[in-house]
Formats: sequence, C-alpha cells, structure tokens
Amino acid sequence: MDNQNINIENIEITETKDEAVAAEVPTGKKSFFKRLLDSPYLYLSFAFVLPVVVMYLIYLAMEIHPFGDGSVLVLDLNGQYVYFFEALRNFVKGDASLLYSFSRALGGEFMGIYAYYIASPISYILCLFPEERMLEGLLCMFLLKTGGCGLTFGYYLHKTSKKLNQYSIICFSLLYALSAYCIVQQHNTMWIDCVMWLPLVALGLENLIKYKKFKMFTIFLALSVFSNFYIGYMVCIFVAVYFFYYYFANSAKEINPMGEKYHFISSLSRTVLYSALACGMAMVIILTAYYSLTMGKTTFSNPNFAPASKFDFIDLLTKFFPASYDTVRPEGWPFVYCGVLTLFLVPVFFISKKFSAREKILAGAFIIFFVLSFSLSTADLVWHGFQRPNWLNYRYSFMLCFFLLVLAHKAFDGIEKISSNIFIGIAAALTGFLFFIQKFEYENMDDFEGIWLSLLFIGLSLVLLCLFKKSHIRENIAIIMVIFICLETFCNGLSNCLALHDDVYYSKYSSYNNFVSGLRPIVEEIKEQDTSFYRFEKTHHRKTNDNMALGIRGLSNSTSTLNAETIRFLNRMGYASKSHWSKYLGGNLVNDSLLGIKYIISKDDLSHLYEDSITAPDSDRYTAYINPYALSLAYGVNSKVNEVDMEEFDTPMLQLNALVGALIGEEIEIFVPVEIDDTSMNNMEESYIAGHYKYYPKNTSSDAVLYYHFDVPVSDTEYYFYLPSDYQREVGLKVDGVDFETFGANETTRIIPIGSAYTEGDEMKISLKIKQNEIYVMTNVPCLYYIDMSAFKYAIKKLAETQYEINEFTESSFKGTIETTKEAQTIMTTIPYDEGWQVYLDGKKVDYYKTLNALIAFDIEDAGEHTLEMRYMPKAFVIGISCTILCTIVFIGLCVLDSKRKKKKVTALPESTAEVPDADTAELLPDDTSIQIETEKEEDK
Repeated sequence: MDNQNINIENIEITETKDEAVAAEVPTGKKSFFKRLLDSPYLYLSFAFVLPVVVMYLIYLAMEIHPFGDGSVLVLDLNGQYVYFFEALRNFVKGDASLLYSFSRALGGEFMGIYAYYIASPISYILCLFPEERMLEGLLCMFLLKTGGCGLTFGYYLHKTSKKLNQYSIICFSLLYALSAYCIVQQHNTMWIDCVMWLPLVALGLENLIKYKKFKMFTIFLALSVFSNFYIGYMVCIFVAVYFFYYYFANSAKEINPMGEKYHFISSLSRTVLYSALACGMAMVIILTAYYSLTMGKTTFSNPNFAPASKFDFIDLLTKFFPASYDTVRPEGWPFVYCGVLTLFLVPVFFISKKFSAREKILAGAFIIFFVLSFSLSTADLVWHGFQRPNWLNYRYSFMLCFFLLVLAHKAFDGIEKISSNIFIGIAAALTGFLFFIQKFEYENMDDFEGIWLSLLFIGLSLVLLCLFKKSHIRENIAIIMVIFICLETFCNGLSNCLALHDDVYYSKYSSYNNFVSGLRPIVEEIKEQDTSFYRFEKTHHRKTNDNMALGIRGLSNSTSTLNAETIRFLNRMGYASKSHWSKYLGGNLVNDSLLGIKYIISKDDLSHLYEDSITAPDSDRYTAYINPYALSLAYGVNSKVNEVDMEEFDTPMLQLNALVGALIGEEIEIFVPVEIDDTSMNNMEESYIAGHYKYYPKNTSSDAVLYYHFDVPVSDTEYYFYLPSDYQREVGLKVDGVDFETFGANETTRIIPIGSAYTEGDEMKISLKIKQNEIYVMTNVPCLYYIDMSAFKYAIKKLAETQYEINEFTESSFKGTIETTKEAQTIMTTIPYDEGWQVYLDGKKVDYYKTLNALIAFDIEDAGEHTLEMRYMPKAFVIGISCTILCTIVFIGLCVLDSKRKKKKVTALPESTAEVPDADTAELLPDDTSIQIETEKEEDK
C-alpha cells in the first residue's frame, strides 16, 4: 500500500495504469516515435495514422486522382450521395434549404434525405472544399473516418485492457478500421460513423454499468443515431444485447466495484433511461426520417417474415478470410473479415484457462446470436427495420467484427501462457478448411487471392505468434507484427476494392467533374438572367440526382426517402418514373407546361420546338431553350380536376388529353392519335389474350420483329410513340431505320419523341423487335400521336388567366398574389401533396386537399385579387427539434448536477488519506483506480 498511496482529500492517484506504463520506460534519449509509443495516450495516434496511410495506399493502387482518373465514386455514392453532399454545400452557402428542396421530383421534404444520408457532423468538412474539388473532399472524409475507427477502437482497448500493450492495441485498431466491412461499405459513408462510434458506445455502457458514468454513453449513442438513424437503430439493438452479455459474463466484483445494492435493476434502469435520453437528443432526425419514410419507403417492399435460412454456415466461414469478397448484390453474404490474427486468437480465447467458463459461454452465445441473425431471414429483417434491404445486405455485420476483435485482444494479452502447439493446431485447422473450400470451388475465394494469400498470412501469423511468446525479442516482433498487419490489411483492402470495381464499377474522376463543370455555366446564366421562381430541366443526364448538385429545380431524383405518389403521377404524365426514381425523359410541350418547366437545357438542337434560347459565354456545349407556355407554381382550374382518375387511360397521351380537358372544363384533344395503316411481322406468331395481342417468335434463334406502317397526316410536327400494354416487355425500337434503342425498359417506359422531319403523305415504319420471350399490345389503343398546336395554345391561354404571381420566395416559402375572376375558384399547385405545407389566403390559414392523387389544391371562395402565402414547416420537424432541444437541456442539466454532486462529496471526504473510499466516493475516481482499490482490499484481507 505504501507505493500506491491514494490521496483521498485531493482525489489524486499517484500511480494510475497509464502512469505506471510510463514509469516502466527507462530514462534516456529516445526517438520521437519511441516517445509517442511510450506516452500514456499519444501512442494512439498510430491507431489513427496507420489506417489512414494504408487506406490511401489502397486508393493510390486504384489510381485515384491525381495519380490517375480514379475516384471514390461507386454504387449509391456515385448515383446519390455525392449529389446530396453537393446540396448540403448549397445549404451552407445559403442557396438551399434543409427543410425542402425543389430539386427532387417536383419538390419534396429534404430532412428525410438529410437524416438518411448526410446528417453526420463530419459531412460538413466537405463544405471547406471548393465546389470543383468535391471528390477530393469525399476522399479526405473517408480517410478521416477510417482513422477515426482505428482511434476509437484503440481507445476502447486502452481503457479496458488489464495489461497494456501499445503494439497490440495498434494492431487490432488496424484490423477494426480496415475490416472488410469498412473497406467495402466505405462508400456508404453515413454507416461508417456508427462503426466509428460503436467502441465508445460500448465503453460508455460498461462505465454506466460499473461506475454510473453516463456522459460518454449518452453522447455517443445520441451521435450514432443522429449521424444515421438507420444504423443507429441497429446500434440500439447492439446495446440491448451487449448489456446482458457484459453484465452476466463478468464477475460481480468486476461489474459492481462500488458495491451498489440492487445493481442489476439499477444498471438496467440506467441503461434504458440514458438510451431513451440519447434517442431523445436525436429525435429531430428520428421523427423527420420517419415522416419521410411514411411517404412511400415503408410500402416499397412487402417482406416475408416466415423464417428461412439465407446461406450455409460454411458460406459464412469463407468470409472470415482475406480477399473473400463475393458481391454487394442481394445474394451477397456478410462482410466479416477482421484479420487472420483474429482467426487464431478467438479460438485461443475459448481454450485459455485465463477466462471463466461463464465468460466463454456468454461470448459464444453472443457470436451465435449474430450468426443466427445473419442466417435467419426473420431476424435479419428485424435488424433492417422490418424491411428487406435493397442490395448491401447484413448492414450490422461490423458489430460482430468489433466483438471478435475484443475477444482476440483479450486472448492476446495472455499469449505467453498459450502453448505453441495450440497455434500450430489452429493453423492446421485453418489450412484444412482452405483446402476444403478450394476443392468445392467457392466463387468468392479465388485460388491466388483467396486461397494462397490466406495460406501465406496464416503461415506468417503462426510464426509471429510463436516468436512473440519469447519475451526477450517481444518488442521487435511486435513492430514486425504491426508491419505485417499493415501489409495484410492493404492486400485485403486492395483485393476488395478491385472486386467491388468488377462487381459494380468505380466511376472515373473525369466522368463526374467534367459533367458537372460543363453544365454549371449555363445553369448560372439562366439564374442570372431570370431571378423568378421556375422549374427547369435538362435532356442529358449523368445520374438522376444531377439537379441536386447543380441547383436545378426540376423533377429528376432518386432516393430511398421517396414520395411514391409523386413518382406514380410523373409516370402517368409520360415521364420516365418508377420505383424510387424519376428522370426528365419523356418531356414535351404539354406535360412540361402544365408542371411549369420553363427552361430545357440540351446539347441537341430543339429550335423546331422552341423559338427563344439562352447560351452561356463560358459554355458552347449546352443551350437553354425557353418554353413560353410554362405555367406558374399554382393556377386556376376547373373543379372537374378533382374527378380525374390518373389511372383511367392506357397511354400518357390519352391521360393528358383527359387531364387538360378537366383543367379547363371542356373536352379537348391535344394529342391527336394516328391510326395504324398496316401491320406486318417477321418470324412472329400472333394470338389474343385479355384485351391484348400477344406476339412471340416462331424461331427463337432468329429475330422476331413487328412492323407498324403509318401514313403521315401532318407535316413538320413532332410525333410521339408509346406502346400501350398492361404487361410491358422491353422491345427494340426503330423508326424508318433510325435506332431509338428500346421501349419498355426502366427509362424507356415513357413518351418517346421520334422525330419531326416528315411531310404529309409520307410513310412511317416503326419496328418492334422482341428482346424477351414475347410482347403484349393492347387492342384498339393508338401508339402514335402528334400535338395539335392550336388546341394546345387555346388550353394554355385559358389556364394562364389565373396564375400565382410570386413576389418573394425561398425553397420552403412563397409570397405573392393571385387574381380570380369567378367565385369558388379551384387553385391547383404543382407542389406534391405534403401535410407540412401551410397555405394562407389574405392572411388567413386555409385548408387544402390532394388532387390527382399527388398535388396540393385549395379553393378561393371570393373573386378578386388575393394575397397568397405558402410555408413549409412539418409537425415532425417542429416536434423533433423541440424534443432534441429539451433532451439536450436535460442532459446538460444532469451533467451539471453530477459535477456539483461530486464536488460536494469531495469536500465531505475524510481527511485520512489511508482510508479506502466507500462505494459512493469510489465513483469519483478514474476507472482503473476502482480496480486498484479492489486490489488493495484483497491485499488488506
């Protein structure tokens, strides 16, 4: 007791674990790196830096820009997230709103996108980069998160290890930060935040159980849920399971060093209470995300909850080896590789006599729990929020990696007592298993990368582990082990990235930068010349979310936080729109004008459709064509619009005729059908089924083609094609030999303009080549149309008589006037229906309703000029932000009270420095001090 005196009066520990480590180091001149390693905490900088260096080397090998034309853009990062990050930058610049965005599918709430994809505080780092350096910003953010994962895991091991070994902590931190999950899922950067915070959540939970310390647990659980509510939900499940594992796996002395009465009930209550508080602090994210998901995502899939096995257990075992990438597609298995060293040491944990039978049993149960969660479809659905994931399965598999690495590190701490024969036996078992899976030719285990590379790392791991047991060369072997882990994680990471590239393709740096930078000048020119509110679109797309990056108010968008009604509405209007996305393809004068699309940016010559245009001095690639018929955001219509069934007609052209007729209150034919003059077939049979002609090949080895022949009725007008069918099949489409690629595929089930270079009396031939087994075509429904311009202009003129004149606007509010000429005037907006809008007419709030099953409409009872104001503020956001603020205040209050309570107890402590503190005063001491106190109690006994 003399050499470890505790000064209770001043709460000073003269020798903590960290100081003891520093004290063991001999004095003398040391190198900078040696001083870092010997410092109590600074050595953890290696746990941050080394993963960053290895990850950057992996990207260098992938020829990342500027060392090549490579980029980090892959899969959804390429198609969605990068554009959402651009929108976040626009918000920071003051050009966008976090509440609402008109850059998505006519318009929609943005908080759902924010909560789902970009809520991480680290995302704001991207705003520090110039707009032309977004991809460099993404790379920097990825590297920071990689280093963060290593640092937090290293900190967890540092605080929980009973025997501190800096080299081993660095090694296991590398394995966590560069596990297969972190490599492959790195493009889902919002998920990596929870990988980074998980060690601190676990450490906070342990301290909450043992010492009643709530701050770390509450802060990092709240941060996990806030950063990504989806993976945060999974972290909450982990907390529930880990609580019971940790509580019952350890002895009463370890989990209750303060001698608290009714400890299990108390610690469980604390965990529930502070978990609820953490979720309350993130409630603005939870509620806005939920609100967004209720618009369509929750009905996006119809999962089957009947239990079923998803894979064989041997399939899962292959994924623990390096270079075992299979796929991120729906048939993929969990990414659970976390180092060959882990494969050696987890069995050692269960063999070692150092750990109690209870701890081993519960650790085994914990592992089995995750394996069953992976394997059983019902459990997996629960983990994924009761929805089947769309690709990228087992999004919680990093939690198993965390647990296995913790067990492996525990085993490593007692390695000197493990016989080398045990390591040799484990190596033999691993080698035998590799030979087995090679024999059965597992596709995810390539002979060279999967099998031989694994064998090499198994052999080297065996040698290093056996040598490490020899204490006189242990430090040298530890350094070699760190280098070896860097090499292994580099090889595995590069193999995984190359396999991911082969599977789903990393996009080129120039593909993104050149496209966005090429369009920005014309977009800025339009905004500079016209500062009013309008929608505009473009005919060329890189991805469906281009508008988010460019600040274009349009209808192209793709996101999991979809608005199903808007997407279906756009489809019925003739645009390419289905599932969770919509894209500006299928636009024409009629649907564009009704939805207020005033400018169309195109590389093609559209002067035969639009007389006026805008060009940008800095860009000769694009022209913005002006649509003079575009209507305002809201305009007066006939009340018959509320009787329109958007599912009634068989083609978008017929649907638009009926819609325009209802809007003006009289029948009108704007899209004029062209009757088929003759039909011919090549290698094709015809039959009739359920109101359709069915066409199928006579000989499947030859092309089967259906030909439609038309006599052109009108000269110099655009013709539009749509094949009517309740059973759409993809077909190859040609018009007079000109290839239009397909109709009926994802982006081609829409109105297709097929040309205007025809003279009255010409013959037009449309050919449809079967690409699948058959095609179905509705009987007696036209497939070819042209626009009657006189009828179109008449209808637009009537609709333009009562329009909303917007004087002031933001992305989430409008102020202006509207003049009506009749009583009980119906006003239809082209804003998607959302209960978050408030409409004020002449200063009074008015009710609105849904029309066309998609849009906001309301009625004005009195004729004359009225002020009209619209504001967006959903209740979910108001309640969520209020709850977040309240819970944050409560948390701060609890912290203040806790601090005052501790200060009060300090002043009340006895003067005798030799007296061991009781349970309450022990709470005031550092974590390792409480362990030290227990040791002293044993010594006194």
